[in-house]
Amino acid sequence: MDIQFPSALHSRAFTLIELIAVLAMVSIVLAIGVPGIRSLAGNSRITAIANNMLHQLHYARSEAVRQSTPVVLCPSQSGSSCDDSFHWENGFILFSDHNGDRNPDSGEQVLRHFAPGDRHTRILTSPGRKKIIYQASGMSPGSTATITVCDRDGRISPKAVILSNPGRPRLSDSRADGAPLECI
Repeated sequence: MDIQFPSALHSRAFTLIELIAVLAMVSIVLAIGVPGIRSLAGNSRITAIANNMLHQLHYARSEAVRQSTPVVLCPSQSGSSCDDSFHWENGFILFSDHNGDRNPDSGEQVLRHFAPGDRHTRILTSPGRKKIIYQASGMSPGSTATITVCDRDGRISPKAVILSNPGRPRLSDSRADGAPLECI
């Protein structure tokens, strides 16, 4: 009886050494790639929220000019009244303020209610600016405001929307005075 062994040309299995080498390479690629993907996703999330804040400020300014009445942005969890807070991550509203009292009253239209629903992000305004008011002229009186969008874990660099006194918002990676952003 003649026993034949498969030739090397017909063999298609991996050796144990080849399998270990492939697993080692895959684990190295994953160890390097996964943190990079997380960082990229986090940066995209922070940038998207900062861009949304910028968009809301542009909209508020244009509505104030269009309606010839003050428009107010303020933090709001309920969507119907302003919170006395510097934290905007739980939501905010944008409303026409016909009587100038800086609070939404009956007959004053809430133009937008934004509820981010992102538990990984914090949105803070600079001290002294719990509300942002645009006059009918498009100006935003008061001190320069910085709206900082932060990662709760601090792993992602924060972004800011800087609001100048004339009411023009812009994106930045630092405060209006050039100092680094703080997420306190």
